[in-house]
Amino acid sequence: MKKKDYNGYLIMDFIIIGLKLLAGLLGHSLALLATILFDVVVIITSFIAFRSKEKTTRGRMVGTAFYSFIVCLLSILYVFITFKIKIMKPSLLILIFLLLCLVLNYVTTVYKSNVSYSKKEGILGGSNKNSSVNIIMYIVVLASVIISKWESLWKQLRYADRIGATIISLFTIYYALRILVRSFKFLEEELEEKLNGVITEEVNKCKEVKNITKINILSNGGIRKIDIDLKLQPGIGLTDLITFVVTLEDFLLKYCDFASVNLVKHVNRSGARKNARNSGSTNGKKSTKKKSTKSKSKKR
Repeated sequence: MKKKDYNGYLIMDFIIIGLKLLAGLLGHSLALLATILFDVVVIITSFIAFRSKEKTTRGRMVGTAFYSFIVCLLSILYVFITFKIKIMKPSLLILIFLLLCLVLNYVTTVYKSNVSYSKKEGILGGSNKNSSVNIIMYIVVLASVIISKWESLWKQLRYADRIGATIISLFTIYYALRILVRSFKFLEEELEEKLNGVITEEVNKCKEVKNITKINILSNGGIRKIDIDLKLQPGIGLTDLITFVVTLEDFLLKYCDFASVNLVKHVNRSGARKNARNSGSTNGKKSTKKKSTKSKSKKR
């Protein structure tokens, strides 16, 4: 993935975080604010993964382990704060912001994938967050807002927002612990070779894939990035394309922190040979012309 493409996804992530922050503060939702902490951690992790340019298994192990430990502490601190501050009822206004975030996310995915597929080259998708995890978090926020409105039926329901914030914070802790576990795996290179085989086998099963051009797995301590270059079968519809891209990203994110799916343009070999012959013949003509001019100058 090129830096320009990554920056595009990064800008969209920050726009969604801004919308969540606005909705969380105006709508008094602790659960929604907890998703911001998760999003920020994911962005920082994906940035570290994106900057990885060479395989490092042990050199940065301590750094990523310390980073994951700090994330765990921040998540625990946030849960502690939510149970200390005054309870406020979340507003239904949050639902509008959640819907807007989902629409923006979907539109970005559709636009990027469609443009690259129409050009037959480019990035089909780049993701740092599993779509199912994203949906689960939105459901938790939605449930905490709606359940807290039933406080009149049972007073204990007023804690729904705090419970929602705790559940989302546990997601963040799990994400950090996954990086921590990876940081202490010393046989990273052997694991990456096995991982390459697993990814190749699974991706080749997809009916949309013609063939895999390249799989690149880079580790920065416990943080991992996977770039995969593909050639797709012709005539894939937009709906099938988006489903394929999201499903493949979710599969790759089981093993990494940032996944990039790239479409490689098919090069016509016969055309390339003709171009090479033409260039060779033109070069030959130029060289003969140079020789004739040199011989004429000598005669003079």
